[in-house]
Amino acid sequence: MNENFQHILSHFYDLGQLIDIEQNDRGYINETYGIKLLKGNKKDRYFLRRYKKGTLKERIKFEHALMNELIEQGFNISPRVIPAKDLSTFVNVCEKKENYTESRYVSIFSCLPGKDKYSWDAPLCTDAELKDAAKVLAFYHSAIHEWKGTSDWVEKRHIDRVSLMTERWRAWAQNAGQSSFDQYFLGQFEYLFSILRKTQFKKIYNEMPHLVIHGDYHPGNLKFLDGKVIGVFDFDWSKMDIRCFDVAIALLFFCSGWDEIDEGNLLLGRAESFLEAYQKAADEVDGIGPMNMLELEHLPEMIHLSNISLIDWILEAFYAKHSGPLEFKTYLRHSVHVMQWMERNRDQLYKCVLGMKNIH
Repeated sequence: MNENFQHILSHFYDLGQLIDIEQNDRGYINETYGIKLLKGNKKDRYFLRRYKKGTLKERIKFEHALMNELIEQGFNISPRVIPAKDLSTFVNVCEKKENYTESRYVSIFSCLPGKDKYSWDAPLCTDAELKDAAKVLAFYHSAIHEWKGTSDWVEKRHIDRVSLMTERWRAWAQNAGQSSFDQYFLGQFEYLFSILRKTQFKKIYNEMPHLVIHGDYHPGNLKFLDGKVIGVFDFDWSKMDIRCFDVAIALLFFCSGWDEIDEGNLLLGRAESFLEAYQKAADEVDGIGPMNMLELEHLPEMIHLSNISLIDWILEAFYAKHSGPLEFKTYLRHSVHVMQWMERNRDQLYKCVLGMKNIH
């Protein structure tokens, strides 16, 4: 493996000699490595990403253009894309396997300061960190709200993927195996499928403000220092979609409990703190502004949609490799519990959200 990285660094980049490498095993989609390089007498740290096989170059161009736009707009807590010798933001690397050659896209990014303190399934950061994360999301939306993306990449919005999910979920259920994950999925299938078929609010969705969302805004994709967010990364799920979805999935990630007592519960006190901090920050900076009444009224439905989208990712991630049945069963069970909690506590959730209408 080190030989491959040495080749990448010497052939495509001019950043120095590789002296240390460590894989970051927290990601599920792409491979990420922390690398330490020596050039002259100076040591620098970077992150090297090997995109998953089959990733389209247009998708990568979109992601990198977004990151460059953020820096252009003064959002300076996201990584910089390090250009190769030919100034491209990613390179195509052919790697020899036993009986074949595999082609993968590779990029290198600057290393952000701060600490990795949390993950998406261990998300309960401190109150100060929660509120600052909400502010940073508002600053992100304000920085990017006028950017229209790239001309060669358009991805389906989450609401437009619901019809595809019905086909995918049914196919996975029909071909389920005998693992604990498969059996749990089959046991919940009729319930999940009935909820999925009720997800119909495209007209309202179309009327909401659109921008390029982060799409995966959770504590595991942030770096913290002294109660503040000082780094935002992992734009793999970014795309043009509604701002309301980005806030909704952030609430799902930051505010749902994972321990035995409140597993799957949306912790309304944390949700109120997050929303209040978001609304105030969005009102204080030039940009898209706070969430409007249409967004607030339908935010619970968008939390529901974000949970459905997360379930779709869990199913896809498991059935792509058929590995980690106990781990992925934990994830799926959590999302099922979230869905059940939201059905039981719909009125409480609406009261919490609509209490934000005068916050600015």
